[in-house]
Amino acid sequence: MGLLCAFPVGARAELVGEFNARLTDIKRSYGAYTVVADARAYDTSGAPPPILNQATVHFPRGASLRSAFLRDAFYCDRERLMRYPPDPVRCRSSYFASGTITLDARPDIDTPFSADIHLFLAEGSAGALASVAVLVLPNDFTPVYTYQLLEGRLVDESATSKRFGYRLELPTYVKPLIPGLNLSLAEMHLEIRGLRLERRGMRPLFWTKVPACPRSRKVAFGADYAFEGATLIKKRRRVDCRRFVKRPSVHREGQVPGAPG
Repeated sequence: MGLLCAFPVGARAELVGEFNARLTDIKRSYGAYTVVADARAYDTSGAPPPILNQATVHFPRGASLRSAFLRDAFYCDRERLMRYPPDPVRCRSSYFASGTITLDARPDIDTPFSADIHLFLAEGSAGALASVAVLVLPNDFTPVYTYQLLEGRLVDESATSKRFGYRLELPTYVKPLIPGLNLSLAEMHLEIRGLRLERRGMRPLFWTKVPACPRSRKVAFGADYAFEGATLIKKRRRVDCRRFVKRPSVHREGQVPGAPG
């Protein structure tokens, strides 16, 4: 079940935000899991949603990226990936997440557009542990935008935060082919499966470490989002460590930025 929130954006309309996130497919033997996230924003008047300027996910302190994955063998070769036609298989060892997005081009175009997104680990930029190459592939034939490669970042924040170990900064802008056209991100579904290193005679190595369970028996997750014209919204969730380890699925809800609460 997701969390539904609304706040007024005009005299006759409301912006409704829905956000849902959960952890599934937990492998307790070596600490692997999949993060599934869904987000949706819409105006009750039927107008297009505002433009999303920032999307960041924070992971618990101690859940740091293992150095074994921060090397060339796990970095995607962007040029090879983008040879026409682009194919995620070319960066199989770097492929850690996938999903879909829905783009809204109203009022210029009434029909929404969907695209597949594929996330790959890539060599880091200044100030980041690693970069995230995001391949956007349209599901429909459209003159509005074409396939493109966007860039996000994985950043170590253990030195500046008591609760978080690293954060995933996601790109939010898809470049249109038509000048002056605005593409608003209306919906997103993302599955972060992570990376695994197979080892002969040993259990696989998951790309992040398992955070220690403190005396409070809770670890912190967070999300920061900002829509155009709105201040940065920060949401935090404390998850019971024991439930995380013992249960096959942990479910948490959050909010799309701009909604109260």
